Amino acid sequence: MKKFIGRPEIAIICAIIGIMLATQLQTIGNMGGLVSTQRADELLVELNQVKKENQELSSRASVLETEIRDFEALAADNNRYIEKLLSDVNNAKLYSGQTEVSGPGIQITLDYESVENDGFDPFLYNSELLLLMVNELNAAGAEAISINGERIISTSEIRLAGSHININGKKHSRPFVFKVIGDTKTLRSAVLIRAGIADIMRANYISVSIEDVPDLVVEAYQSAIVYRYAKPVERE
Repeated sequence: MKKFIGRPEIAIICAIIGIMLATQLQTIGNMGGLVSTQRADELLVELNQVKKENQELSSRASVLETEIRDFEALAADNNRYIEKLLSDVNNAKLYSGQTEVSGPGIQITLDYESVENDGFDPFLYNSELLLLMVNELNAAGAEAISINGERIISTSEIRLAGSHININGKKHSRPFVFKVIGDTKTLRSAVLIRAGIADIMRANYISVSIEDVPDLVVEAYQSAIVYRYAKPVERE
């Protein structure tokens, strides 16, 4: 009889435990459903926030694209302006003789046959003939002239200085080599014209040799060009 004592109590305990388990599972299920709903609401809020931020970023991107296009257009205008300035500077250097140039032209060599110990130098007695040669070449349309590597510009001087001749402030002596860019035939004709500069030089014991050069290089003026008194006129 003792084996069967307590079975009702065990049954009751088991029933109570079962009820408790069922209640617990139901509670967990309800809690899980509540948590899922809250999470969904949170995700919806986050999604709306992301959409709002995306719209703001899209608007900002559109503004930046407009600014970039404006900047590119401005940069292009600036590049054209800079290119124009550089072109003007290069042209100014070209016309002022501050740029080495090349082109067709003639090379003129002036010299004389000296007699040993006679002390006679026709260039020292007739230094103005060099300047006269430059004037004739310019009149014939010379675009660039150098003498012994010295570029001749508007401020260049050719003058006698003791026992030598100064060109651009530097000492030079025979032979004097002219490099001249321009129309070859016109330049040659201007020098060799009858009773022209070549005949005058030969009459003063100076030999004149002329050579056509298809691609002649004329040196650039090396010193600085400074105007101390002359200034551009400002007009309103």
